[in-house]
Amino acid sequence: MPRSGPAEVAILGGGIVGTSLAAELAGRGVRVTLYERTDIAAGASGRNSGVVWYPTDPIMGALYRESLARYRSLPGELTSELPAWAPERGFTLPETPSGILTVGWDEDALRAQAAVLQKKHKDFKATYLDPAALHELEPGLAEGLAAVRSEIGFPVAPAAATKALAALARARGAVIRKGVDARLEKQGNRVAGVRAHGVLELAGTVVITAGPWSPFLIDPTGAWRPIRPYWGVIVELEMGERAPKHILEAAEVDAAIAPDAPVPDGQDVAGFSLVTTDTRSSLGSTFLPKEPDPRTWDARLRESGIRYVPGILKMPTRGLRACARPLTTDGRPIVGAVPGTDRLFVAAGHGPWGMSTGPASARHLAALIVGENDPRDPKMLAATDSARFGTPKG
Repeated sequence: MPRSGPAEVAILGGGIVGTSLAAELAGRGVRVTLYERTDIAAGASGRNSGVVWYPTDPIMGALYRESLARYRSLPGELTSELPAWAPERGFTLPETPSGILTVGWDEDALRAQAAVLQKKHKDFKATYLDPAALHELEPGLAEGLAAVRSEIGFPVAPAAATKALAALARARGAVIRKGVDARLEKQGNRVAGVRAHGVLELAGTVVITAGPWSPFLIDPTGAWRPIRPYWGVIVELEMGERAPKHILEAAEVDAAIAPDAPVPDGQDVAGFSLVTTDTRSSLGSTFLPKEPDPRTWDARLRESGIRYVPGILKMPTRGLRACARPLTTDGRPIVGAVPGTDRLFVAAGHGPWGMSTGPASARHLAALIVGENDPRDPKMLAATDSARFGTPKG
């Protein structure tokens, strides 16, 4: 049942972070209104490849661990708080990871990568697979490929977690308004609320969780731009039982999405990844600085994919989708109070790791909003603090 009266907290953005935050705050008895310009999970939170997995960066890895714990607790909350007919009650992650295969032809480089992972990330349980061992494990892969297998990666339907958290937020009394292009409204250096359809709607606190569009909502002048869109295109294939059992990615993809990787500046970058969730096989990956036409990437991604999985040649396309990953200039999210404006907060910039790390950021921010001590340790705070990019001018 929605709580009456003006919102104590208005959230702008209905992706994984916004819905997680709405559920967290509403569960604490806070009056919440979430505004979404189009639909829940309309961006990267519903158009991703469909996997929750472990980043190698230690800061993002810590956020992943906390987010995974959040996902593990979610099915019980959904069962107890949603009506029996609600489809979101069916959300769950697999009990065990499917495993990720980092594939390539440079056996020496892959052996070295496995050794590094074994030393730095023991819980990955990384192992090197020579071509013969890989072919036995995944016979549908191209001849001559070798791989590093890491025991991580939980396939999940792209929008499932976000929609489940939105349903939980509603069940706890949050109001979710879709199709509303709401903007921040300030009075001096303090938030007044949001302006929706030309009408000021009061709110004591405003939180921006709009992914790559967050900087514009915070500073419409364009002077403050620590987050840029980093576009990905997915070709959804009908592979059925012929789909690989593992999550696949080309060896170069790791380097492209690392926190210290350069943001593409006018240059298209494309690699290979393949994730199967239920009946969906999502073929990627692209890292593009400008919004693409997905139709122009179908053939290009297939051409790349056939090198690794020849059977892709005969697989029909179920659909095409693109999303803008919100990438900060240092590769870590921005979480906390926005400098210069009282009661304005932001949680955005998780890059390609939104589904894997966003719920943890939402929990951290919920604590700050309700006046609790910052739950982040010093390293996490330094890496994700919202003040590290300066004060917006707008």
